[in-house]
Amino acid sequence: MSRSSQENPFDLNKASDFTDQEIAEQWVDLANTAGGLVDILNPKSRMPMLLLGGKGSGKTHLMRYCSAPVQAARHSGDVAQAAIADGYLGIYIPLDALNTDKFAREEPVEDHWSLVFAHYFELWLATALLATIRDCARSQSLAFSEPEFVGAVVELFDIEPAGMPTSLDELLDHFTRTRKNIDSVVNNSRLRGERPLFDITFSAGRLAFGIPELVSRHAPDLDDVLFVYLIDEVENLTADQQRFLNSLIRYRRGSATIRVGGRLYGMKTFETTGAGEPIRLGAEFERVVLDEILREQPEQYDGLVRRLVAKRLERVGYATAALSSIDRYFEEVDNRDYWRSVDRHLPKPKENQLAPYHRKLATDLKSNLDLDDLTITTIIDALQVPNHRFLEKAAAFQYRKSWPANPDGAASLAIEVGNQARALDKGDRDAGGDLANLISHFSSDILAQLFHDYARRLPYAGFATMVELSQGITRNLLVNLKHIFRRSRFAGEEPFISGAISIKSQSDGVRDGASWFWEDAQPPSGGLQVRDAVESIAVLFRTIRLSHSPSECALCAFSVPLDSLSENSRRTLSVAENWSYLVKLQEGRRNKNSKRIDALYQLGPMLAPRWEVSENRRGTIELQQDLANAMLDPAHRAELPNLMRKRLARLIAPSDSGLPTNPRLI
Repeated sequence: MSRSSQENPFDLNKASDFTDQEIAEQWVDLANTAGGLVDILNPKSRMPMLLLGGKGSGKTHLMRYCSAPVQAARHSGDVAQAAIADGYLGIYIPLDALNTDKFAREEPVEDHWSLVFAHYFELWLATALLATIRDCARSQSLAFSEPEFVGAVVELFDIEPAGMPTSLDELLDHFTRTRKNIDSVVNNSRLRGERPLFDITFSAGRLAFGIPELVSRHAPDLDDVLFVYLIDEVENLTADQQRFLNSLIRYRRGSATIRVGGRLYGMKTFETTGAGEPIRLGAEFERVVLDEILREQPEQYDGLVRRLVAKRLERVGYATAALSSIDRYFEEVDNRDYWRSVDRHLPKPKENQLAPYHRKLATDLKSNLDLDDLTITTIIDALQVPNHRFLEKAAAFQYRKSWPANPDGAASLAIEVGNQARALDKGDRDAGGDLANLISHFSSDILAQLFHDYARRLPYAGFATMVELSQGITRNLLVNLKHIFRRSRFAGEEPFISGAISIKSQSDGVRDGASWFWEDAQPPSGGLQVRDAVESIAVLFRTIRLSHSPSECALCAFSVPLDSLSENSRRTLSVAENWSYLVKLQEGRRNKNSKRIDALYQLGPMLAPRWEVSENRRGTIELQQDLANAMLDPAHRAELPNLMRKRLARLIAPSDSGLPTNPRLI
């Protein structure tokens, strides 16, 4: 197969698409960390854990990497030796909705149905556990008393199994037939409108925790091995079903423990069965948010995704490249000489025609300061920097931020700012110091305005930008790279073979990725309300960014007083966070007036290209209670247009009609 016909290396981006062998082969880890990602899951600790994260953050890959088949793949195929060497044995159980939906009932759920699911669920765990123990027993190096072990397991039942199994195969066959019988009874009971009836053959917890204790007794070599139930996709369980899982967490015992994987919104309740007392964080379980940890370690995350990309490229036959050289495959916007290279990405200037930013400025000078045409021409001429449109735009940007208080100082201000811009063009930073300082803070916003002035889409390019856009979620990076690769090939380029992927292919690809992210994340209830709220926030950020005097540079975050918001607003924020539209930043932000610590949120970086806002967090604004409620709560939505105008009044000149508007907002 020639390279030109090779598959897209980033097509597969879900851990469920890979075999156990591929999970082992495609594994990448954090750099400069003793235990890496496995230490985050901490499978040798008896304390149960909720491993949560955004969609595609790597939870499933991590849990499967710690499961028995992949452990065996790392130890020459010997499951028992893998368990002894690792100190744990992972039992991976994905909570397939097709298996759980048939037990689902609306709250409050009858005790009958709760018992049915609890019995089935524990049998499900025990079947997966027993299959793994059977694999262990086949190890030539393991001393295992199979008949005695099977007899001891049979003793755990309240009702003796029919046929009295004497081997692991017979016992596993009994478990499997019992599960199938329950499946049949439950499926048919729904058709007939009847309650499913079958015998409860063991007490809750007896198999899940009793079998691991028996393994330690009948296989002494496994005495120090911890059996870890890796229960994935907990969001597929109803609240009632989760109560039984929570009870298993509370009453965990012996040489077994539980790791529960799920989305941020996955846990619907922390209550247990019976009295319903909730399980306690820190005492009975710990909570880890995987992508939050990865965002807090940007250097390690960068190393991880570089190794991930390198492995993907190797997998389909591309030459291995040094991790540090991956950047060379991605064309970047050259920021040398004050972004002079940007000029080639813009339309060629027309002879004897003012640049669009100068035309807008001339209009505002006339309407706001009532200047005559000669003075306006003097001002525009003073701000020009021939053959360097970025510096010319930066000078106009600085002029607007320092808007003259009266007409008399308008021309002298233009001369001062223009001189600084031309000094920078000649390399004299001392003479252009004030403007250079402004550029150091607002360069990305000046670029955004410059491209907007020429009706061009803002470029997003460079591997570092791709990493930043992924927001600590590896699947986001892979999705963007998949679209970038496709766009690049369509444009006639040879990605990862010769040359660099063009800025246009990268920018088009990440916009495709943003559209996928926006459409893929669909909250099941109140989705339209949440999406409208996120769009309102993004439009506010973009409008401020493109305004005449942005209050913050690279704005993509906001703080808000949670306690003073309406209940509906708080719910909207929670859902937006759970679906990764917004990223909640743990440090919060001190309120300028009350000095309290307000909640701090960033627009999900994957969505930045959709509204052309910054993917890098620098600027943050405070959303006051009234505006926040108008954005987040439909009951206050009618107030939004007036509040938005009030919030933006100081930033937008009255005559400017070129700024983005949303008809639902303004």
